[in-house]
Amino acid sequence: MISIKNLKASYDDKIALEIDDLDFEEGKITAIVGLNGSGKSTLLKAIVGINSYQGLIEIDGKSAKKMGYKKRARLVSFLPQYSPLANLDIYTLVCHGRFPYMGYSKILGEEDKENVEKALRITDLWDIRQKSLVEISGGERQRAYLAMVIAQNTKFILLDEPATYMDIKHQLEVVDVLRLLAREGRGLVITSHDLPQSFSLCDKVCLLKEGHLIEEGKVEQIADNHNLLKEVMGVGLKKNLDKDLVYGFSLCK
Repeated sequence: MISIKNLKASYDDKIALEIDDLDFEEGKITAIVGLNGSGKSTLLKAIVGINSYQGLIEIDGKSAKKMGYKKRARLVSFLPQYSPLANLDIYTLVCHGRFPYMGYSKILGEEDKENVEKALRITDLWDIRQKSLVEISGGERQRAYLAMVIAQNTKFILLDEPATYMDIKHQLEVVDVLRLLAREGRGLVITSHDLPQSFSLCDKVCLLKEGHLIEEGKVEQIADNHNLLKEVMGVGLKKNLDKDLVYGFSLCK
């Protein structure tokens, strides 16, 4: 479990995020929902140690601040919304996910290779693994970075807008991948502007507004609170009764 207590994160002496109590569980998908500037990315970056903060973040009962980089990287992986365009082929990029487990030789062992291949196959990139990142589409590049964090094989995976640049076909494939990871026991925390997609995917929703946690709860509970959702996001959601529709929810006024 990731447990957050009395968290405060600031930018230029201004508090950007303030959360009293919040937990993320293994085997569950949690969506962090809020408008731009609500603190979604700040929260994820605090957990992985990119942003400084006050308060307590514990991973498996141990303070994240007291963990070394490698130890934390074996427990939590993170995919930011925007990733650099590195001059690498896909396979080499995904191998970077194994660095927390490698010694000074930086040579991949059999377990490392197995994790890399698994990540490439479930993201549908195995057949183009030798292609350079500069010659593939933005959606393929995003899947390559997703494969990298999957290869890291952590208990918790934090994803900031993971479907960025993807067409609808690959968005749906990524949804299936995330569900598979949750069934394997991983805890996933995602941010997304796509309310129907995130509500259809996740087990739990956290609503952020201006750096504060307004509400958290099960999907149905949050979706049914139409006024609260509209207050935070400007729109509401309604349950789709037609099972042939892509997502279980659609936007409404």
